Amino acid sequence: MRKFKLNKLCCLGLLALSGSVLTNSALAAATTEDTVNNGDGTFTYTQKIDVSSTAPHYTPPASGGFNIYSWHNQDFGWQHSFADVISNPLVQIQTATLLIRAYDVDSEAFHGLAGEYDGISVDGVDLNPGILQGTDETWSETPFDVPISYITDDGLINTFIDIDMNTAGSWVTKLDYSLLTITYMETSNSPPFKPELSMSPSSCDATTASDLVVSVTGPTPADPDGDTVSYLYRWYVDIGQGNVVDDEVAGKTDHQGDTVLSSQTVDGETWRAQVTAVDSNGLVSDPEFSTWISISTDCDGDGVDDNVDDYPTDPERAFNNYYPEGTLGYEDLWPDKGDYDFNDFVLRHTFNKITNADGNIKEIEMVGSAVARGASYANAFAISLPGTEGSNIESSNVTIDGSASALTPEAGHTGEAVMVLIDNVFDVLPTGPFLYYNTQNGDDRSLISVAFNAVFTTPVTVAALGDAPYNAFIYRVGERGKEIHLMNKTPTDLANLALLSTGDDVSDVGTATYYQTTDGHPWAILVPSAWSHPYEYIDVLLAYPQMQVWAESGGVTHPTWYNFPNNTYCWKC
Repeated sequence: MRKFKLNKLCCLGLLALSGSVLTNSALAAATTEDTVNNGDGTFTYTQKIDVSSTAPHYTPPASGGFNIYSWHNQDFGWQHSFADVISNPLVQIQTATLLIRAYDVDSEAFHGLAGEYDGISVDGVDLNPGILQGTDETWSETPFDVPISYITDDGLINTFIDIDMNTAGSWVTKLDYSLLTITYMETSNSPPFKPELSMSPSSCDATTASDLVVSVTGPTPADPDGDTVSYLYRWYVDIGQGNVVDDEVAGKTDHQGDTVLSSQTVDGETWRAQVTAVDSNGLVSDPEFSTWISISTDCDGDGVDDNVDDYPTDPERAFNNYYPEGTLGYEDLWPDKGDYDFNDFVLRHTFNKITNADGNIKEIEMVGSAVARGASYANAFAISLPGTEGSNIESSNVTIDGSASALTPEAGHTGEAVMVLIDNVFDVLPTGPFLYYNTQNGDDRSLISVAFNAVFTTPVTVAALGDAPYNAFIYRVGERGKEIHLMNKTPTDLANLALLSTGDDVSDVGTATYYQTTDGHPWAILVPSAWSHPYEYIDVLLAYPQMQVWAESGGVTHPTWYNFPNNTYCWKC
């Protein structure tokens, strides 16, 4: 029932929101329960909870509840119980169902995602089919299978209704009662094991030309007592409502075997098979499920269609976002300008931030090459990832010249995850026929491949992490606090802040001004392309004459200064 139906109800004299509405069934007594001997060695236990029930089974909420039209913000819960399963070790449950009677459940498929979908969960887990089923202004009864383990753990079935779970405000419904039915026997026999399943085709290979087949592959034996075991099949489908419902409710065939024919499936539908093992004594296992998600449309169910999803089988990843190739160059004599040749460490790189369907970053990747080392000092290379914590790194790896190793976030940081990719640049770019590496005329050794990735447990927002190469920096081996960052990038928590604003550096913590001279010259540069660095001892301002004006104009003048080298002074210009 949508909001606009309230006037109609009022005209009929139904005080839907007052709490005084009566159902068309007789008023029930307090929570009722009964056990019937079926005469075949089995018993059937029933427990009915409605508006007349009392604690602990039902405590009326402040608003909404049984026998009252309830809105999306009037969700409520109740508790069924079956004490015998705890007090009597011989009780073995055969079947358990929950039947909920409700009025005016507008779950008709033609509403699509905008329909009324009232979710039902037990012990915090959604049931199958998961939602109440019914039609406009009618009474309906929806049966739910209750996994036996939900009962045998403590004898309690904590049930909850999430009203109007999708549209949050358009629909109301009214619950008459909740009926728990358990069939059981008293025996020392044990139920069969939960079945192991395989599905054909796989979820991501399913198309509307595919029959959907679920097969039982184990376990062996199927029953702890050696009893003969058979299998029950139940099928559910989401035809665009956002939740699976029984296939016959969705207008499909009531499938009771292991196959759904391709003629029954439509692009975009999600199909789920429920398989339960039953032994020769009538004891059942908990159900197992196989699910084909969004056939031919959205294999991983992340809301991004496969034709635009870069990771169609991974619900945590959806899009690649590549940055253009860039080059980092560092001068390691900070806080003094030194020879200012910007070749103490040179790294070419391409970054990819991998985002999920919500646009948040699940993973970052870097592929690149260590190009040059013009340093006499031993330096390490690291990347600070802002807006997150080291504890949020699910996994991280670096691969250098084909040799991979796992990375652990550096300790001692808050509000950032610092990953040290290279412990000592000398180990990657060693001395050889030349004292340095690719910074002297005639030195033309191979670039060394460097790849890096970091996966976040909780995806990080783009705004928090910022742009690649994030906060990449070098620091002096044996003098960890001597960090050299790109201009105006923040020192990490392990930086020696006493070095700021010494020598030629004019950093000012108060104004977040870092790693620059009084003329605005940096100690690290990011060039948005491959770049030919200066030879050893050649001032970068001599090798790239336009750079000085660019730096001193705050990046306004000659923004493409890196395209205009003096070829005499650059490596491989």
